[in-house]
This record gives sequence, C-alpha cells and structure tokens, in this order.
Amino acid sequence: MPQTGHKDSCVMTSHIANPSRKHHSHRRTRHTPKGAPKIFFCGDPHGKFDHINWAVKKYRPDAVVILGDLQPPGPIEKILAPALSLTQIWWIPGNHDSDCDEFYDRLWKGPLASHNLHGKVAVVAGLRIAGLGGVFRGQIWMPEAGMNYRSASDFVKCAPKNNLWRGGVPRRHRTSIFPSVYEGLMRQRADILVTHEATASHAKGFDAIDKLAKGLHVRWHFHGHQHEDHDYGLRDGIYGRAVGYRGIIDLNGNVIVPSEIDPRDQIALQQAGEEPAPEVLDSVVFSSDDEFFQRKRRRVRRPPVKSVTALRA
Repeated sequence: MPQTGHKDSCVMTSHIANPSRKHHSHRRTRHTPKGAPKIFFCGDPHGKFDHINWAVKKYRPDAVVILGDLQPPGPIEKILAPALSLTQIWWIPGNHDSDCDEFYDRLWKGPLASHNLHGKVAVVAGLRIAGLGGVFRGQIWMPEAGMNYRSASDFVKCAPKNNLWRGGVPRRHRTSIFPSVYEGLMRQRADILVTHEATASHAKGFDAIDKLAKGLHVRWHFHGHQHEDHDYGLRDGIYGRAVGYRGIIDLNGNVIVPSEIDPRDQIALQQAGEEPAPEVLDSVVFSSDDEFFQRKRRRVRRPPVKSVTALRA
C-alpha cells in the first residue's frame, strides 16, 4: 500500500489535506434499488476520524464500513463515539493495522472486534456484506505465484517458536490474506464485497479479487488501499468503486466526503512542479458554505494532472 510516512511505527504523519476537497450532497443513482439502506464506505483513515464523525452526524447513515488502515491513535470506541451513538460501524483490517501492538489491540481486542468483517459475511442494515481485509504477501500467498501456507495453522506448524507472536502467526501476518480465508468466502453468498486489496480494474489490483466478487454473486464491490478515488462502473453486473484516502462514498459511489491527496502523490506533484508547496496552500483564503470544511480544509485551484500513477514511477 502507498506509505504515508510511517514505517513499522505507531507514529502518525501530519494531516495533509487535498486542496480541491469539496463537499458533495447525497443523492440516489441507478445502482441502488428503491428502499436500499444508506451505507457509507470510508477509504483508509490512517488515524484521522473527524470526517467520519461529521458525515454520520450530518447524514445519519444506516451503517458505516471502513475499508482498512484505521490505525487508531487511541481507543477506537472513544474516537468514534459521536458516530457510534448514531449508527453501526463495521471495518476490515488494512496492512498497516498490524504495524504495532497498540493498533492491533485497539481493533482486534476492543469493543469493535465483533464488527470486523474479515473472512465472514454479516447482515448489515439488511444487506449481506462480505469482507476480505489485509493484503496478499508473497511469504504467505501471492495469487499469481502460488501459496506457501494455506492457513494460519499451517504457518504455525512450520514456523520456529521464536518467529511466532502471542503463540500464533507473527503480528505482521495478522493482516496477510491466507488462502483458507479466501476459499471460505468463495463458498458463501453476499450482496456487497469490501476488500482492502484492489480489483484487477486497478493497475495494482488482483484477478483473485474479481473472482471472489463473482463467486459471492455480489452487486457491489468497494476497496481502499491504493488511496485513489475511482468509479469502475458496472462490470459483469457488479458495480465497482475505489474509495480514496480519507474519502467517504455511499452505496452508489456518490461522494459524501471527498478524498484527500495521498502525501506521496503530493510530494510527487510538487517535485513535478504541478502542485503548490504546503506554505503556498496555507496562505490561500478558503471559502465554503459548509462550516465543517471551512474550519478543517483549505482549497486552491490546481492545474489538471494527467497521471498521478506516472509521477509515482
């Protein structure tokens, strides 16, 4: 996953906002049948949750699903208390959620542990949502290259004791995808699939994710991880949507809270001379009809960028 400046550490990076971040209203489009619940899907928060609390308070969704890399800087039930008082919150882990013991314990051992969708199908606001959190790692399983371990128990049987964590797989691999979990999901049915890894529609995605969506017979698929906001449209009867860095979208893919610029992308854009430096952005007067974004965000007109992916290369 694109790094945000924290390498194997619980130290969060500073908040870097997208200068073109704007608020869009909730609306219905053709993807959602009449009477469908209002479910929000949140891109990688990376330790920032104010926008989720704000969106829940303003729109009162029936449920919220966070697509991984939460990295809560404190007890998650306290950080999301405003939202939890109004709706139900579900989540899947991202690769960075096992970066340190604190992140792991706040999620897997905290009050929201039962709302971890990884490897299961749960009925959320009347719809069946299947979850596959974490990422493919070569030491465990890379779909194109084959598997080394089918399950966590297989890993534990083969690994030396000094390589284990709390009597099980190393903490890092608590966010690795094991084939047994994937295969278990393939035997089930769902309406929505949420994953951290991307679909093959993305340049860094996997065919295995598309096969899972088809095997589950879902109508919607949402993923995070790549920090890019992209509407894939309908493919084989499945509506696909990538949710960007700290963005929020609804069941149709409508933008509720616009995604921010990935810090890596911002650096690349600045180096290419296509993005103002932070000190320039800070000097721009922000104007918005929305009180939340007037307090929290600043925006400036940016020249169009043809390809952020090319700048990363």
